[in-house]
Amino acid sequence: MVSQKIELLALLSKECEAYASIPTSEDRKKREKKCFINGLMTACRFVGISFEELTTIVESMPKQAEFNDLDEQLAIPTYVRNKLDIKL
Repeated sequence: MVSQKIELLALLSKECEAYASIPTSEDRKKREKKCFINGLMTACRFVGISFEELTTIVESMPKQAEFNDLDEQLAIPTYVRNKLDIKL
């Protein structure tokens, strides 16, 4: 079970990095990745991964410096947006 948790955390980390690398101009792709990441986070909690472990992954994500508009800010998964303290 421990190895499954590690694998799930590694997958989540990889997907978060992929999400951060998607250009903001690709709205659909960002939305799809956001939904997938939210599902992974739910799965992580279901198998017993703590919020602290999820926070570690979120904090390691590259931060996006500039946003063109509110829609770009909201394209970030809520959990990530709250942890990065992005001001709306």
